[in-house]
Amino acid sequence: MQEKMSVISPEGLQQGAVAGLSRHLDSLDGKTIGEVYNNHFKGELMFRTYRRLFGEKFKGVKSIAYDEFPIVYVGGDPASQKKTAKEVARLARERGCDALITGNGG
Repeated sequence: MQEKMSVISPEGLQQGAVAGLSRHLDSLDGKTIGEVYNNHFKGELMFRTYRRLFGEKFKGVKSIAYDEFPIVYVGGDPASQKKTAKEVARLARERGCDALITGNGG
């Protein structure tokens, strides 16, 4: 008897259509970027590097540091994830963010 073998794609399952996404910014000139950290892979160094690179490439770009937002841990139950996401969105609006960098490797 021959066994049947299955293969799982590392790309994950195909995503369905996602509604309600913001359009991409044409430029970061004069924009405010919020940093949302997931406490993985040297975020302190990476966000500092992003700030430097943005400042070199874009005029008047401003960053709101990751320590002004809650840390977004991977995992947990859906209810707590949703609560944290709403808190991040509220803080981003209050701070005038035009975009967010979310996560950081892991």
